[in-house]
Formats: sequence, C-alpha cells, structure tokens
Amino acid sequence: MKEKSGFYSSLRLMLVLNLLVKPLWIFWIDRTVQNQQGAAVYGTYFSLYGFVLVLSFMGDWGLTTYMNRQLAADPDYYFKRTGNFLLLKTGLAILYVFICLLLALLSGIHDRTLLLLLLAIQVLNTFFFFNRAIITARQWFNADAWFSVLDKGLMLFLCGSLLLFPFAGQLSIIVFLWIQLFSTGAALLGTVVYLRIKKSGFLFSQERGFFIQQLKAAWPYGLIVLLMMAHNRLDAFLLERIHPNGSWEAGIYAGAYRLVDAGNMAAYLFASFLLPFIARHRDNKPLIQDTFLFSRHLLLLFFTGIAVVAMLLSPMLQQLLYHNQEPHAIAVMQYTIPVLIAYGLIHLYGTLLTATGHIRLFCGITALALAFNTVLNLFLIPRYGALGCAISALISQSSGALITMQQGIRKTGTGNDSRSIAAYILTGAILFCFLYFGKQYIHSIWILTGAGAVLTIVTAMALQLINLKRLTFFIKPD
Repeated sequence: MKEKSGFYSSLRLMLVLNLLVKPLWIFWIDRTVQNQQGAAVYGTYFSLYGFVLVLSFMGDWGLTTYMNRQLAADPDYYFKRTGNFLLLKTGLAILYVFICLLLALLSGIHDRTLLLLLLAIQVLNTFFFFNRAIITARQWFNADAWFSVLDKGLMLFLCGSLLLFPFAGQLSIIVFLWIQLFSTGAALLGTVVYLRIKKSGFLFSQERGFFIQQLKAAWPYGLIVLLMMAHNRLDAFLLERIHPNGSWEAGIYAGAYRLVDAGNMAAYLFASFLLPFIARHRDNKPLIQDTFLFSRHLLLLFFTGIAVVAMLLSPMLQQLLYHNQEPHAIAVMQYTIPVLIAYGLIHLYGTLLTATGHIRLFCGITALALAFNTVLNLFLIPRYGALGCAISALISQSSGALITMQQGIRKTGTGNDSRSIAAYILTGAILFCFLYFGKQYIHSIWILTGAGAVLTIVTAMALQLINLKRLTFFIKPD
C-alpha cells in the first residue's frame, strides 16, 4: 500500500503540474509562433525538428532508458557507475552532432542557424532526461514531476513576456529557439544542483570493458528509440521533401499534430513513471496489475474523449486555434488526432514489455509498423499531402498498438482486463452521440466539451472503469 500510495501521489502532482504548464506552452506560445510566422515557415521548422529528433537516438543509443531500468532494478551495483554512463553519453552526443551535420549536408539542408540551434537544444535535452532518469530511478518521483515542467515553465515566462510586450516585433522562430536553448540549459543545471544536494553525484568505476559491455546491453533501447521516433516524426520530413508544396503541407500537418503532441505528453509521463516502478516491483504482480490498469483506464478514457471531439468538432477547433475554416486543414485534424489512442496503448504496453525484459520483441513490432508507415507515406503523400501522413499514421500506429498490447498481455499476464475495452468503446459511443446532436443546439465549444467531459466521467464511473473510492485514493492517497 505504501508503494502504491507514493506512486499515485507523485503521479497526481506530475499530472497537475503538466496540465497547468504544458497546455499553455503548446496552445499559447507554440501555436502563436506558427500563426505569426505562417504555415510555410513553421512547416520548414517542423520538418527540420523531426529530422533532428529522429536522429537523436545516436546521442543516447537507449542508454538513458537502459540505465533507468538498471538503476531501479539493481541500485547497489549501478549507482556506483553513473559517472561511466555520463562519459559514454558525452561521447555519443558528440557523434550525434557530427552525423546530423553530415546528413544535413548530404540532404541539401541549407538553413544552418536553424539546424545548429535545434541540435544544441536536443543535446541539452538528452542530458536533461539523463539526469531525470537518475532521479526517477531513486524513486524521487515528486522531484521529477517538478523538473518535468521546469524548462517549459521558463519558456512560458520568457516567450509570454515577449508576446504580451512585443517591443522587438513578432516572436520569430530563431528567437523562439534561443529562448528554448536557454530554458533547457537552466533546467539541466537545476537537475545537476538537485543531484548534488541529494548527494547522488556521478561515481566512476575502473571496471575494464564497462563501456563496450553497456553499449551491447543498451543497443535494443537505442533501437527502440530510433524506431519510435522515426515512426512518429519521419512523416513530416518526408512530407516537406517529396510533396510539391511540402513546406505549407508540413505546416498544416504541424497544426493538427500539435494536439497529438499535447496528448502524447500525458502518455510519455505515464510511461516515464511506470518504467522504473515496474522494474523495481517486478516481483509484485498484483501491485503492477492494479497500477497498470488504473493508468490505462485514465489514459485511454482521456484519449478516447479527445479523439471523439476531434472527429466531430474539428471545424470549431480549427477556427479557435488557427482562425480559418479550410476544409483540407479540418480533414487533416480529423484523421490525425485519433492516433492518440494508439499512442497510449504503445506507450503503456511498450513500457511493460521494456520493463520486463521483452524489449527485442517490442523492437520487432515497431520495426514492422515503421516499414508499413513508410510504404504508406511514399504512396499517399504525393497525392494527398498532409492528409496522406495522417491516414498512414492512423493505420500503422493502430496496427502496432494492437500487436504490442496482445504481446504485452501474452508475455507478462499484465493488463489483461478485456472487459474494459468494451467499456472504452461504449463510453466513446455515448460521447459521440452527445456531441453529434449537441453541437446542433450548443454553439460554444467550451460548454459543449465541458459537458462532454462530465458525461464521460459519469459514464466511466457507471461502467466501473473508475469509482469514487479509487479516484479519491488517487487524489489524496495518504
């Protein structure tokens, strides 16, 4: 009960902080930059960001995820070797920058300022996540919850000040990235100071062959990072490169994908908490089953609600966020956002497979889904542009999610509550009917979605996906 209480308390804090900070960052700062700069300019940035992100696996090679799991599972051995991991990570970061610059040159990417800023931010980000992996491995989840919003909180303050008091004109992409570089660096420094205060500095071992041994052990974790990043981000780069009006199409796709990014943060945060938790308590099957299903219920109910809203209220959302009613952009949004349900399943069951030692199986599933996605994109992008990317992602991600879930249940016996799947579908169907008929009488998107959220919660409670006792325990587990 103590472990469950601590997990829920930290998860509650993490969700509250992220719901306060990250929606403001995504829908105020990031969206305003796109609206001010235009779809084509932002599309170029979005495409290059995807390029840098896909290659970021070379700056880590799965070392952070592998270290996080090993530190949680065997702290006595691995905490004495965190300095060795840091040295190895530094070498990988240098290799990452070199290869990115080389591939950018070969690909004909000429915007060097944009590329260098994105690379610098990504390098700092990888070290930031590296330090946070040590913090969560120590089970200091409350501290990590605060660090999870520190960089975006700083950006919110700095960029928000420029948007509210635009003494230097519009917030350009370059200024936006400089602020992001500073904020990420400051957040990284905060994790360093915290680890020193907690007397959890980097320790070194003279163990011969340690680097080669850890690289061999970590490569599946690096491979899964590459495969997942490529599956999630390669389409924007392909769109910008092979479509005749690629930059503009990429900007339209970025507008819809912004909502996916917002929702996917919740899935990522759940996964980042579940990985060390499952690794630490892997012998306590009832605890893992209970915690995992609770996480799945919350996440999939949330994503199902967002998907239904996107399908029915995309014209309202498009007008609200981007001040236009362009049919192409509306269609892209309708097909893009439902992929969140697949993302949620992949994060949950992929984390379960990773934490229980079945990562090679997860790699194989993701590789097949990526290959399927790439073939679909090459076929659909030239004809349908951003809509082709959305359709490809929906098909390939859903296929990968169903296989990952099936294999996760088969290999671990966890998360096998099949009754709840029917309950999710019924909850989504009830919400769909309410919004479909309700939008004819309620013309405020805020009132409509608010009433839909209440209906979803009541329906979920009636179907016993969540109950007052369990929800009260999550809100105040102590």
